[in-house]
Amino acid sequence: TGIDFLAAGIGNIHGPYPANWEGLDLDHLQKLTEALPGFPIVLHGGSGIPDEQIQAAIKLGVAKVNVNTECQIAFANATRKFVAEYEANEAEYDKKKLFDPRKFLKPGFEAITEAVEERIDVFGSANKA
Repeated sequence: TGIDFLAAGIGNIHGPYPANWEGLDLDHLQKLTEALPGFPIVLHGGSGIPDEQIQAAIKLGVAKVNVNTECQIAFANATRKFVAEYEANEAEYDKKKLFDPRKFLKPGFEAITEAVEERIDVFGSANKA
């Protein structure tokens, strides 16, 4: 085929899922994996899909799950929290030079790390590198 991975549409979308989302089409994924045995499949739009559906998709052949929206939301929430705390404690935070971007952005990066570590566990990928 000349391709390394297949990013198939099985009901997944980018960004937050709407309330009326019907879930992944695991039957379609099963047909794909039967038609392409051993071929790695990518699940784009993995953020917000229930863990049990992602785990089922992995069992059916999904080799890579993209969760960028989840990371962005974790970063934004942690950064917003830091800003709110900064505004409430500005004099104290200025003394600690927490206006420095390396310090200001740290909670966001830590939140991404926590989100990714949690996803690694859910995906069954911990200690497999």
